[in-house]
Order: sequence, then C-alpha cells, then structure tokens
Amino acid sequence: MKKRILFLIHTLGVGGAEKVLINLANNMDKSKYDITIMTVIDTGIFKESIDYDIHYKTIFKIPFKKFKNSNTSSGSLHSNFNNSKLLLKKLYQFFWRHINTKLIYKIFIKEYYDYEVAFLEGVATKIIASSPHEKSKKYAWIHVDLINEKKSEHFYKSINSQIKDYTKFNKIICVSDVVKKQAEKKLGLEKNKFMTLYNPIDTSEIITKSNQEIITKNNVITFCSIGRLAKQKGYDRLINVSNKLKNEGFNFSINILGEGPDKNQLEQLIEDYNLEDYVHLLGFHSNPYPYIKNCDVFICPSRAEGFSTVASEAVVLNKACLVTNCSGMSELFGEESEYGYIVSNDEKGIYEGMKLFLTNINLCEFYSQKSKENSIRFNLKNTIESIQERLFNE
Repeated sequence: MKKRILFLIHTLGVGGAEKVLINLANNMDKSKYDITIMTVIDTGIFKESIDYDIHYKTIFKIPFKKFKNSNTSSGSLHSNFNNSKLLLKKLYQFFWRHINTKLIYKIFIKEYYDYEVAFLEGVATKIIASSPHEKSKKYAWIHVDLINEKKSEHFYKSINSQIKDYTKFNKIICVSDVVKKQAEKKLGLEKNKFMTLYNPIDTSEIITKSNQEIITKNNVITFCSIGRLAKQKGYDRLINVSNKLKNEGFNFSINILGEGPDKNQLEQLIEDYNLEDYVHLLGFHSNPYPYIKNCDVFICPSRAEGFSTVASEAVVLNKACLVTNCSGMSELFGEESEYGYIVSNDEKGIYEGMKLFLTNINLCEFYSQKSKENSIRFNLKNTIESIQERLFNE
C-alpha cells in the first residue's frame, strides 16, 4: 500500500522553497507514495507545475485576482505591494498569532497521512504542529537562517510558542549546515532532531529553459540577479554600490528580475542616482534562465539566505557567481571562494567584488569554468532518492 504524504506550504507563488517543493514532489516515486500538496492560500504560478498524479488542496480560497498572464505575474502575495496590502498583512499575522490551529487542522486537513510535512516556517509549521495524529511522522523544513531572518516570528505570540511547536516534529530538515547550526542555536532543541538535506535541483529543466531567445545588450559587463524585492535580498545595497561605481567611471549593466514590497523604493533610488542606464528592474519572468545564461556574472547581494536556489541554478548554467557571505554560500562555493567569489555581507564587500570583476576581464571566464566543475554536484535523481530513503522509508 502506498504511503500517504502531505506537504503543506503557504502559497505556490515564486520563491525558492516553492520551487524546491515542486521539484521534490514531482520527482518522487509515485508507485510508493500518494502525494498531496496543500497551500494555506490558493495562489501561485507553481500550481501550474504540479504533476497530474499529485493531489492539490487548499485551505483558503481568498479572492485574489488570478494571474492572467503567467509570464508577467507570479501569483505571489508580494506582487503589486501597496499600503492596503500592508494593512492586510498585519491583520493576517494577527489572525495566525491568535487562531486555534487545531481547529484549522480539524476543518481543512481532517484526513490521516503517514507523513505530514510543514514545508515552510511560520503558518505551515503551526498547522502541522497541531495535528492530532500521533502515529504520523511529522517533518518541518527550514529554508532560512532563523536568527537573521525573523519573518516566521510574526505568526507567533512568543519565541517560546514557536519552540513548543517545533518540539512536535520528529525531524527538522535544514537546507544547509549553517541553517542547521542557526536553527539549533535559536530553538535550543536536542541536536539529533535536526538534519541537513540539500535542495533538489532539476538541471535538465533549467538548461532547456535557458535556451529561450531574449534580447540583451552585451556591449558591457552584465550582472544578473533574481529575487524578491525586499530588504532581505539587499537590492538597496546593490543600487548604492552601482552609484559609486558609476561615479568612478565604470560602465556596466545590472538586470534584476523579481517583484516585491520594496519595488517603489528601489525605483526611486535608481531615479535619484540617475542609474536608469545601469540598473534595470525587469519585474517577474516565468522563465528567468535565459537572463542568467546571457549575463557575465550572477550576483546575489542578499543580507540573509538559507541555501540559495537561484545561485544553485546559476551554477548549473556555468555562470561566474558573486555572492555575499550568508548562509549556505560557503557550502555551495567553497570556504575559500573556490567555485564562486564570496564577499563580506555589506556594501563594501559588494563594491569590492563588482569592481574586481569590472577590472579583471579574465575573472568571469575563470569562475565560469569553476561553476562548470561545481555543477556536477547537482544530480536530481540521487538527491530525491536520498530524501526518500532518509525520510519516507520507515
């Protein structure tokens, strides 16, 4: 008899965790597992990517506008952010801080699953922690550095209530060793409860999609970055550094793909610095891979990450990578920047890294070759088999 698995996630809007879940669920052995993906809120472009033999359910069908064109809208709750959404966000956080999640579970999930997986911090973790099914195995996935990324805390009354929820899980899955160490430190639970499992990356899909033709300007060194337009991703720092490099006479181009709450502030910053010819906010693209393929350097200026999915995808496409020193980067690129250039997690580091690539024409090719060597580590079949063996084979 097939084992029943429930994956619960907040939405299926564009994001690293959401993409990882689709890669994992779609490629698991369906002859062994009966898989259900459930969202808290029924939105997100990745709904379109769920395999036909996976069940999809949702808790709240809140009447968000359906994304009319999946090439230009992600269905993310962070898209087209405004003051009204900010108020709704605060009310939403208040709701989850005080609601009885046992009641939510009883009404919306009801059924028994052999494995219940909270695939994201915050709401999903609260709900699965409220499961009444003592015989089911329960796993919580942590994708972020819990100490430096405190977003999940908004859904709890206190840190103690968050810790109490995590005690309900058989295992806490962390996407990198640094994320694991930070989670151990933050939650203070016994270390054998934590496990590191790296994200599955679908290399063949990435390479195939990267071959789509796009119009690019290749007469200057081009940097590319993909992520949510929010403080965590550090795009304000990238724009500040770009202004400094422009004033020093450097010529370059930066393409930033993504949407988020800081879009208006970042646009204003670009205008204030007269960087319209240097920094380009291109919005959401359902297929960002041609932009990575056609750039010279992939850049990640983030203040905090867990194990960057998009940086991993840049490695698959053999791109030279310039990244800030946040969680997972040394595991991906080496402690001594063997496979990608890691800089200090501040504007000075970003500035020095960009300047090095702009003044050393051979560095792009050097790190491109290093990424090619590094890409061998991403084997989808082996990663999926390892996850199945370690989590779902009991």
